[in-house]
Amino acid sequence: MSRGKGHVPVRTCVSCGAKRNKGDLLRFVLGRDRRPLRDESGRGNGRGAYACKESSCIEALMNRKRIETLFRLPGGPREKAG
Repeated sequence: MSRGKGHVPVRTCVSCGAKRNKGDLLRFVLGRDRRPLRDESGRGNGRGAYACKESSCIEALMNRKRIETLFRLPGGPREKAG
C-alpha cells in the first residue's frame, strides 16, 4: 500500500462556499487601510479569508459589509450582538 504526500489542507471559498485544496484558492488578509490584500505567501499576519480564483468570487469578497463580517471588524454583526 503506497502512501501519498500526506494531509492536503482544504479551505472554503468565502464567496461561493466551494471546498477546495488550499493551493487552489487565493488567500486575503486585511491591510492597514482596512482593505483586503492578496497574501501571496499564505502566511500573512492576522485572519485570512480564502476565495476561488474566479473574478465573481473575488469581487464578492471586496464588498464592504462582507469584509466587516469576514475580518470581524468593529461595527460588524458580531459586535452589535453583544
